[in-house]
Amino acid sequence: MMGRGALFALLALVTALLGGVGSGPAMAQSQETPSFIEVCADKTAERGRLRYCDAYFREALGAKADPVLYLRDRITHLRASQEANAEDNYESFLTAVAITAFLTIATMILVVSERRIAGIAKWSTATSALALLVIIATMTIGWLEKYRAEDAAMLELGLLRDQIETEASQAIVTGGTLSDAQIQRWTDRLHDIGKRFAENYGNSSIVPDLDRFSPKN
Repeated sequence: MMGRGALFALLALVTALLGGVGSGPAMAQSQETPSFIEVCADKTAERGRLRYCDAYFREALGAKADPVLYLRDRITHLRASQEANAEDNYESFLTAVAITAFLTIATMILVVSERRIAGIAKWSTATSALALLVIIATMTIGWLEKYRAEDAAMLELGLLRDQIETEASQAIVTGGTLSDAQIQRWTDRLHDIGKRFAENYGNSSIVPDLDRFSPKN
């Protein structure tokens, strides 16, 4: 017959096992990393699409979120600036095309129909008008190339931001950490995009645009 001490020991063991089974899922659930869909619900509703927010990375990564947040903020600022400049350059391009077409037609009609202008004077007037049209056409092409440079860089920055958010969230979900190599790779890619944009933008027009590369950018 089993003694009281052995019986109490058996009951304690059963109670511990049952308690462990009941508390295991609860502990695992409490330690589970919350989804960014829950943390960033307000931002998702505001944007009308799924969008990462700073709070998700800050809560999950702590101080290690600093490089992620800095790069995301920098990229977002640059993309907004490039989007605005791309729209301005494209509008300038369309306006210049309309002005060039109007001046070309008007000049041809005036020079050809004006009978008081004859000989060398007519050719001189036509040449001066043609030179003006060439200048306007050159500026028109420059605005188009500037728009293309802004648009290409904006696309690359968007892809880089997606890569940063995806890799950072993957590290959070898997319980890993962001390595120095990852952060350096993101930084190098941002540097390459900026350098490539500066070269493409600088070569797009013979007219300098000093305001585009101001300290605020």
